[in-house]
Amino acid sequence: RSGLGEKKGLSTSEVADHLAIQRSNASKDLNQLVKEGRVEKSDSRPVRYWAAGVDAISSEKYVPSYKENRPQREKAFPQRVQGKPSDRDIFATIIGANGSMKNAVEQAKAAILYPPKGLNCLITGPTGSGKTYFAHAMFQFAKSNQVIAEDKELIVFNCADYANNPELLMSHLFGYVRGAFTGADQEKIGIIDQADESMLFLDEIHRLPPEGQEMIFYFMDHGTFSRLGETGKNHQANVRIVGATTEDPNSTLLDTFTRRIPINIQLPFFEKRPASEKVDLVRVLVGQEATRIQRTITLTEDVVKALIGSVSFGNIGQLKSNVQLVCARGFLNHMQQDEIEIDLLDLPEGIRSGLIVLGNRRNELAELSKILEPKISVQPNQNLNNIQSDSYELPYNLYDIIGDKAALLKADGLDQEAINHFISTDINVHLKSFYKDHGFSFNSVNKLSEFVDQKVISVTNQIYEMVRQRLNYDFQQNFIYAMSLHISSFLKKIHLG
Repeated sequence: RSGLGEKKGLSTSEVADHLAIQRSNASKDLNQLVKEGRVEKSDSRPVRYWAAGVDAISSEKYVPSYKENRPQREKAFPQRVQGKPSDRDIFATIIGANGSMKNAVEQAKAAILYPPKGLNCLITGPTGSGKTYFAHAMFQFAKSNQVIAEDKELIVFNCADYANNPELLMSHLFGYVRGAFTGADQEKIGIIDQADESMLFLDEIHRLPPEGQEMIFYFMDHGTFSRLGETGKNHQANVRIVGATTEDPNSTLLDTFTRRIPINIQLPFFEKRPASEKVDLVRVLVGQEATRIQRTITLTEDVVKALIGSVSFGNIGQLKSNVQLVCARGFLNHMQQDEIEIDLLDLPEGIRSGLIVLGNRRNELAELSKILEPKISVQPNQNLNNIQSDSYELPYNLYDIIGDKAALLKADGLDQEAINHFISTDINVHLKSFYKDHGFSFNSVNKLSEFVDQKVISVTNQIYEMVRQRLNYDFQQNFIYAMSLHISSFLKKIHLG
């Protein structure tokens, strides 16, 4: 606390060393304090943090803040910054708002503005299609149109966490009274109370057990509920409910439940979007990384094509993961340069092969070639909007970790090649472990079958059983996913010659 109160502030490394914690944890906690407005940080590198309200001084190169850059941004992006319509319509900043997302946007606006209290709705779409991000956009739209008070928060609840325990589900949704169960030594409110006069986002709503769906639709009908351990519906709340699912709601939700959700907003697969939207998505996601490191990032045409071709099952979530990986490696390879220029050599093999995949989709490749220039440059602070976050937002600054670790390894006398090898491995571990926690682990054959032929999965299962029985060795379940992907990739390479 004393260090953050000094004018020069502290770096991530200094905080981590002082508290004897990992740098990644220090970065995560510092950035959370910045979000809460309790700490401020510099735009220059290395990033320094200081307590909010302290006039910090820095010996580093001065970089104007986002707010100070406003006149320049207004010249570059007049449609985004000037005039009231864009302030009231956050959806105008969503790529495809007048294209593949037009119907979804119109449905969302109708659900929010429908008098007197709006309509409950369901967002459906494949893994990584942006359902959580879209729910945040709906919430921001509701606030900017004075439908929800400015001081309210979006309450997020993941139904999968309580899928197999209806009693625990009820206690979290509606709260409980003292003595409701062993250990309930005081009354506790639930998330329905927290979402009163606001919006509740029920993620993975298909994981709600039938009892849970019945609890929710009774509340939808009457606006009243009881806490666990109570008799009678003694409490009231006014809550807008938005659910999200990757599954077909007609086969996973009760008819009595779906009838109470009049609007079903379907988000498109990434592959179904027009080429111009795919390029814009790459540009926006790279822009987020440029803002993090406060440097211009330049991509060659082939890099953009490889990124687009590398997306298979994961849609925008997978694209974001790949962009983060590519930008992190580009930053590592060009750390000493003012501009990060990324070409095919900076790409890992898995993403570079997206160029080959795209080569087999000739119509899409032709459309991309029409609109792409040899290079695209993305500057920091250009693609900012009021949508707070999405579920694929890293909770720490990956570039701080790269910079700190590179400096440590260099001080230990390692050459640049060895440094790059160590940190590249580290980047992969960071991103893969994070995305594994966000639905990108192959935890069901259904997800696997979206991008691997069912015959391959069947053969792999036979191999799994054969090896398990003959060697009496029980492989982890992810053997099926890893081996299926390996065989599928092998067959594709044979097919491509």
